[in-house]
Amino acid sequence: MAMDFEIPDITENAGKAATGRKQRKPRKAGTLRLGETLRQISHNYTATRESEDEDKHVEFYSLSEGEEKFDFYGTEVAIVGVCIRNKKTAAIYMELPVKDREGFIKTAAKSEGEPQDAAGMTIFADTVTSIFITKPQKGENVVTIALMDSEDAKALSNNAAIEEREAEEKKGISHKIIKTWFDPVGRMSRKTYIKRMLGMLIPSVILFVITVLRPELFIGEANPFIVGFLILGTLCFISLISLGMRRLSDIGKSHWYYWIFFLILLAINQLGGNFLGSQLNATRTVAVIFFIAIVVLAFFPGEAKKNKYGPVPKD
Repeated sequence: MAMDFEIPDITENAGKAATGRKQRKPRKAGTLRLGETLRQISHNYTATRESEDEDKHVEFYSLSEGEEKFDFYGTEVAIVGVCIRNKKTAAIYMELPVKDREGFIKTAAKSEGEPQDAAGMTIFADTVTSIFITKPQKGENVVTIALMDSEDAKALSNNAAIEEREAEEKKGISHKIIKTWFDPVGRMSRKTYIKRMLGMLIPSVILFVITVLRPELFIGEANPFIVGFLILGTLCFISLISLGMRRLSDIGKSHWYYWIFFLILLAINQLGGNFLGSQLNATRTVAVIFFIAIVVLAFFPGEAKKNKYGPVPKD
């Protein structure tokens, strides 16, 4: 279970919940307590560093050889690990079976008041302590509960990304088209890529086959077949470039790999006529190589953790 999920801004939620809760939230889960050092944790658990977020100056540790399961708000949970910030425990992570999630929320609500809903999680927050319960994704059997110090949660929340996303939503359709097709940044899961890729690749291949089997259709000036081919072919080609770059983002590779690949294809197209008999054969060869490369990208697994291009896609 990933511990470095995106934490929403809880400033407003904490303000609303501070007056609604009936008692102070616990800052302890099992034998763990928020604010403890890694040395104190090691008295009861073996801590193994799993990852580090240098931008936020935090480290994530999985825990073993200690109290594996314990009671938390009347529900048995399993320990996952901790987040260490400034050498002290900022978050304690626990796992809960999906079937017990609603029961846990109802039990917690009796003492903490009504929770707040956010993207991907349910939150009990006040100015001191916050509890995050993730919402299950398709196929998941467990959810994560994070007990966090509220000040640390505010520091770790990705406020800049939230503000940037809101600003993007306010911009017009022309900006969205440019960002989507001509400047694609962001991860795309393999499942989504395969569906969208086939939606563009199949008509591209059909157009390509028509040019090979029926070249006489493209003879003459002001030919509607040529105009239609240029419009549809260009749209498909740009779409496949965009999808390929997004797929590279999920794999964790720089977009420079894609542009280097295109320079190689350009060289084959320009110089291939001398070796392949004609410029037309060189162009067809480049098209086939491009189609193969687009398909091959679907076989690479994406990174399981957040990388510099964004968080792990949902599907």
